[in-house]
Amino acid sequence: MCAPVSEPPRMPEEFEPKATPRSRFRIIPPAPMRPSLLPDEARFAMRLSILVGCTELAAWAWFARAGPRGAALGWAAGRLLKPAWALLGTRLPRPAVAYALLFLAVFGAAAGLLGGGQFASAALIAVSLPALADLCASCAADSITVERRSTAYAWLDMAQALGGAVGLALGASFAGMAGVVGALALLAGAVGLPELRNRGTPRSTWTADAYLRVLQSPFGSQLVALAFFGAFLAMQPFPKPIPGWAALLLPLAGMAIFARLEPRMPNAVMLPRMALGLAAVGLFVPPVRLLAMGTLFAAIPASVARGAGEMDRPLASSLAWSALALGAAVGAVL
Repeated sequence: MCAPVSEPPRMPEEFEPKATPRSRFRIIPPAPMRPSLLPDEARFAMRLSILVGCTELAAWAWFARAGPRGAALGWAAGRLLKPAWALLGTRLPRPAVAYALLFLAVFGAAAGLLGGGQFASAALIAVSLPALADLCASCAADSITVERRSTAYAWLDMAQALGGAVGLALGASFAGMAGVVGALALLAGAVGLPELRNRGTPRSTWTADAYLRVLQSPFGSQLVALAFFGAFLAMQPFPKPIPGWAALLLPLAGMAIFARLEPRMPNAVMLPRMALGLAAVGLFVPPVRLLAMGTLFAAIPASVARGAGEMDRPLASSLAWSALALGAAVGAVL
């Protein structure tokens, strides 16, 4: 009982720090690190982006050159099949699915160019079928690790925006040339088909419940509504033709200008709201409608990158682009 008691052991450094006091100088954190792709991943994502961008260019070029045609609703239905092609890619080889869709689109475009108005509606629907963004996004999700996956998603989104804006500008300004350019773009997009091959990982995609969950979220519902109504107002039939040079430059100018303004926006949905306002102004000043469409093409990738969760970006992007296509088709017909 009279034995001396030893002192308790010292606590680890992280619980009982013995370091010197913090510096009196201001501590500045390092700049945020942006995820970047490795060289082989960058080549992979670039070729997938070429495939997606070329198919979007062809689809929007043929849509814009068709005008207020009832087949535009069939074109919109073809653009809504993105999740179906991604699901089919889990059952069949992805390159086979993409090749079959590209073959149908090229065959339909050739029939439309050679057959004239007789095959115009069928060609418009055929060109809309290769909506491969979800298929490519699911391939990127299976092939790139999670810390760099968001960069690949951003590349696919920007490719869709650039291809859609260029296609719309060509179709609205030079309808005759737009059909040929769209068919050539489909052929050029075939460079990305080999990248869809199986890399030894399970082929997966997103479920319908995942799409519904993102659609019901506050950000997803706002973005989808703004994309639909913005395109609906912007693609109303024009009372009189717009000069070709103006129809060519306005969508591209809207995309370029508002893409530079987007980092100054206070939140992720402010730019789509501005695009909707421009589309409403375009009801009274028709050329502004094409400017609004260019703004929407810039707003969707930026809004998805800022407002959607990292794992929800491809879902929010798919819903927004589908809403844009559906709104444009309904606006053009009605």
